[in-house]
Amino acid sequence: MRPGTRFERLNWKQREAEVFANHDIAAQYIASLEMKFNGAWRPSGWNVEVVRSKATDRITLRYVSDDGAVVYGKAYFDRLLGRETYDSLAYLWKNGFAAGSGLEIPEPLIFVEEANMLLMRRAAGTPLSDLAAAAPLDEVLPAIRAAARWLVKFHAADIHGLPIQSPCEGMEILDIADALAKVAAECPGCASFFIGMLHDLHTVAPRSNISVRPTPVHGQFRAAHVFIESNRATVIDIEKICLSDPAKDVARFVHALKKNCLEESGDAQRAEQLAGEFVAEYRRIADSNLENLDYFRALLAFKALAKLLKSRKVNEEKRQAIGELYIAEFETATRARSVQTAAA
Repeated sequence: MRPGTRFERLNWKQREAEVFANHDIAAQYIASLEMKFNGAWRPSGWNVEVVRSKATDRITLRYVSDDGAVVYGKAYFDRLLGRETYDSLAYLWKNGFAAGSGLEIPEPLIFVEEANMLLMRRAAGTPLSDLAAAAPLDEVLPAIRAAARWLVKFHAADIHGLPIQSPCEGMEILDIADALAKVAAECPGCASFFIGMLHDLHTVAPRSNISVRPTPVHGQFRAAHVFIESNRATVIDIEKICLSDPAKDVARFVHALKKNCLEESGDAQRAEQLAGEFVAEYRRIADSNLENLDYFRALLAFKALAKLLKSRKVNEEKRQAIGELYIAEFETATRARSVQTAAA
């Protein structure tokens, strides 16, 4: 791995964004794709734009030809991550996730070693986050179920050489404790409440790092990364793959989905229905993967609450609404886990 300092990453991002947007450089790298597009791709007639550069370790670019062919490029700061991501995507593409399978990934086209850049086709369809926020339920629910089936299929993939990540998230707890210490310093009256939440979280935490068989996990699986077109579900941003507890992906999807629905529509009941549909569909196929789901849902809610309370960028009305969502999610998850433990 090449961690680098934040300053090094920022300098890299600025420099590389300028390089990859350069016509001659891009034409050189992309010329080899002409055959894949049956001659439609003409390097002399295209536009390029940086579509994402928020992170300091990667840049996403979109190349569009005059004839409408679209290629996405991802350049990486980490020399290993770029190649590893391409290899993982190429493996998935050849093992059940290619176009036509219905549960897909964008086709990885080539990896440009000298640029540490992955080139791939675009994901067809509409982001599930857009559908979840506003589309009719009879359109959203099948899409939600398709996303769950995609995740089950991904968790069942046999990808060799992945790093193993502890499911117990020890560093997450330390980060939460640090954030809550700062909040408690500003609001001493809240300290006992936060300590009680931390105790509840510890109570429902897995007792072993191997309580569930580790599977490949996406790491940032959320509705914004799922594209829906008719009966097809295509998932993007598959670059943080490791072996860990599959319930982490399910919990992250539910967490982000509820927050997205609340912010976009303010409809908490809709958010609960969609999240419930996703979990039910996943559980129908792979129930044994969800032993620690309640713990991870509580963990994400607790972490998000700590971050929200520390933030100076959120107005008080929004802070209260989202804070209530996180507290309710935390209490529901810890209560459900406690009931399961008592029953066992």
